[in-house]
Amino acid sequence: MAPSAQPDETSAPATQSKVEAEKDFEEKRNIINPAAQAILESYSNIKPDDVLQHVLTLRDEAFSVYHYSCIGQMRFLSFNLSQMPFYQRILNLLKSSPSGGGFLDAGCCFGQEIRFLANQGIPHSQLYGCDLEQVFIDLGYRLFLDGDGKLGAKFFVGDLTEPQETVYESGALAQGLKNKLQAIFASSLFHMWDYEDQVLVARRMVAMCEDKPGVMITGRQLGSHLGGRYPMIGMRKDGEKYRNYRHNEQTIRGFWHDVGEATGTQWTVDAGTYWGDEMEQTKNAPWAEPQMCMIWWSATRK
Repeated sequence: MAPSAQPDETSAPATQSKVEAEKDFEEKRNIINPAAQAILESYSNIKPDDVLQHVLTLRDEAFSVYHYSCIGQMRFLSFNLSQMPFYQRILNLLKSSPSGGGFLDAGCCFGQEIRFLANQGIPHSQLYGCDLEQVFIDLGYRLFLDGDGKLGAKFFVGDLTEPQETVYESGALAQGLKNKLQAIFASSLFHMWDYEDQVLVARRMVAMCEDKPGVMITGRQLGSHLGGRYPMIGMRKDGEKYRNYRHNEQTIRGFWHDVGEATGTQWTVDAGTYWGDEMEQTKNAPWAEPQMCMIWWSATRK
């Protein structure tokens, strides 16, 4: 059951227009963060003076098909994992057993976090990504110039919220990752769903992890100091008809209690809220509200 706190939904702003998305796109069109510049030089072997044009060409192509402001703003070049308080724990977990369980970037988009870890020396055999759209995985290979076999990570396409359990369980995502993982990172993912679907996805992630203490499921996403359900206007088609659940530090702990009850497991949860660059970029978005924030969280199995 979802927590009972319900936010006021009466003052939701209007739906984001294509013009607004294009404005987001234009504002960031010539900016590449230093971490992205460095990895495209060192990992992809792109000459420094060629990096910007390489990224812009690919970004423009992707944006012409998918009018997402995250593409326009080049957030596919944001390496968020390394900025998280739990990053070093994940890195140590993977490095301590290089022939052991793996790492999944859930909702990987272009797979930038996978390339970051590969560049940090994590064996490719430990790296996995999954996304709903194959096109983003393909664009990742083109962005990082490693589609020729250079990258040994495995990618899966699948719907983590597939409503039919038998369909999900027989799919490549469930079959390919069952009991294989030591750590999962879900960046900007859980805020796409309401509470019940979040529990469904987390339950499926638990099944992907090795059945032992110490495995970690982590994430960062849009939250709210007033945890509850909010309209998804501008976040998805017909967003006014849908709600997502935005967590604070208290509700995310309750959430993992519910996941534990559903899976017969127990979890230690660390969490915190912050105001990141994403908030500055989206503070006037249709889905914005006064209590909006970012939240990071880490659930470690007891």
